[in-house]
Amino acid sequence: MIIRSRCPLRISFAGGGTDIAPYCYERGGAVVAATINKYSYASLETRQDKEIHIESVDFLKNLQFRNINEINYDNELDVLKAVIKHLNTSGRGANIWMRSDVPPRSGLGASAAAFAAMIGLFNHMRAEKSMTQYEIAELAYKLEREELKIGGGFQDQYATVFGGINFIEFGNGWVRVNPLRMRKDHVLELEKHLVLVYTRDRPVGGDIIEAEKKGYRENKSVSDALDKTKEITQEVRYALARGDFLRFGDLLHEAWEAKKKHSSLVADKYINDIYDLAIKNGALGGKISGAGAGGFMFFYCEPNKEHRVINALKAAGMTPVSFTFDFEGLQTWEPNNIVKGVF
Repeated sequence: MIIRSRCPLRISFAGGGTDIAPYCYERGGAVVAATINKYSYASLETRQDKEIHIESVDFLKNLQFRNINEINYDNELDVLKAVIKHLNTSGRGANIWMRSDVPPRSGLGASAAAFAAMIGLFNHMRAEKSMTQYEIAELAYKLEREELKIGGGFQDQYATVFGGINFIEFGNGWVRVNPLRMRKDHVLELEKHLVLVYTRDRPVGGDIIEAEKKGYRENKSVSDALDKTKEITQEVRYALARGDFLRFGDLLHEAWEAKKKHSSLVADKYINDIYDLAIKNGALGGKISGAGAGGFMFFYCEPNKEHRVINALKAAGMTPVSFTFDFEGLQTWEPNNIVKGVF
């Protein structure tokens, strides 16, 4: 039996930081996030023995275990191991393969997408006992944040599983995903004027997350910035629902200014220079799509100015990436007519 899955990566328009505990537990968090047509892919082929073979294209790793009891966490493909240990309760052997369309630590929620894609493989086999979208996202969160202690918030797991453009709310023990019902022509307009660009490799995001959490507890300016971020997120929601994209671009700028106050690690001169260059050439606003310090940035541009922004960023050594929005979220399927032995 062969099963495949894919989960979309996401752009975080607004609210990042408010989805991180303890802020979201104590004050409630909210984000607006959109998934795009860049994916984490996974494949599973069942075996007749109990051996587990794992291959990650992104990390150039190929691990083999005689049975599930040999699998331990050691910072080598622990994302895949965590799902196998939790969901492969029968101990059945499997060949598992994974890759992503973007580099690790890109700021597009790739690790959450990998968790969800892996969970999707095993969930596909559960038939009538399959998990709901909320249950899959919750399990992905618990395995990443609680079991493996990887710092971050709630938004990535829910964004990738549900897909689409969503206003997502977080509280103490609950999450609510609210799809934004945008007209098709508004979606096309948004896609046309957004520019997504890879800046540089991003360091591990946990340091920034921990700095934000400490700042929230000890520095009123950080807690005020998080409150401002949540306020802007509500305005972003309404601007997108109305198709008021000039206002949306201005709000992105406000969100970026607030985000930089979450931690001094979010942006340095290099990142700020990229932002200023985009603004100078026609961007209304933008931000880093992740914890900060690198990875992907995106910008909303003035009407018909996106080409100027792209050309300026390319000339500065950046790598623009074209995309469209994904509205399907986690998908699993069984391929037909596959050559025996290929998975």
